[in-house]
Amino acid sequence: MSHPHLTGPRKHRLYRGHRARSLNITEEELVEVRARERTFDGAYWRTAMKSFSMGMIIIRLFTKSFYKIGIIFVAFGMAMLGISVLRRKAAGDVFDQRKPFETSGFWVAVTTGVTTVAYVIMFVLIMNLS
Repeated sequence: MSHPHLTGPRKHRLYRGHRARSLNITEEELVEVRARERTFDGAYWRTAMKSFSMGMIIIRLFTKSFYKIGIIFVAFGMAMLGISVLRRKAAGDVFDQRKPFETSGFWVAVTTGVTTVAYVIMFVLIMNLS
């Protein structure tokens, strides 16, 4: 079944999402929405899941002397997941095309700090392995 508002000269797609009404957007706007979605739900979640996985692999495959390193990976993944959720809440509606997309320097600094702390702890633990 064809929608009459989609058959005009400009290509539009009708998306139903978290809003009560439909959002009619152009191809260029669709690219922008997808880029924003990859940033918020993609990058942080992938990093968190990879860290969880690596921690579990270390805990399951290596000896007890490596457990602390695996736990650091799991803790890092939980921190990244927390940052993802908090950043998403702080950003408001990233799909509102009237608002310009801004990269948040604060969240970048928090992510850098958490990553640095985690890797320094892992480095110290690796150097202290017997």
